[in-house]
Amino acid sequence: MGLKELKMGYNIDIHDYSVRLRAAKKFLKAGDKVKIVVNLKGRENLYKKQAIELLRRFQTDVGELATEGSKNFAERNIYLILVPNKLAIQKEQDGVSKKDTVEGETDQSEDELDGDDTVIEQLEGSSLDGDELVIEQLEGSSLDGDELAIEQ
Repeated sequence: MGLKELKMGYNIDIHDYSVRLRAAKKFLKAGDKVKIVVNLKGRENLYKKQAIELLRRFQTDVGELATEGSKNFAERNIYLILVPNKLAIQKEQDGVSKKDTVEGETDQSEDELDGDDTVIEQLEGSSLDGDELVIEQLEGSSLDGDELAIEQ
């Protein structure tokens, strides 16, 4: 278990914030601790409340993936250390793996059916003699729909 550090300013842009949030979630899922640092330089010390609010918002956006390990809001370098929550990470990974297996099975069966139906519909609309004979041959063949269309 390592310690990853993410730095940001008190007035960080929305996109930059989302990039840091995505990186923190990735690190936490991998089992690493994450240290979020907001450095205040010179007159930026006047905005200490905004920096603390930013860290609290970051912690709520991470959600159940992490718990607060330690913090320091007294100095110029304000930081918050997030420790991964093993139960929440395991629960999320189990849910993702179940969704992948269910979606993978349904996608394959739909793709196999769509190719043959499309060719049959195209042949039914054509002006060839003996369309019904061609359709029966297609249904009994073992070739893919694209190969049959090329042969016809």
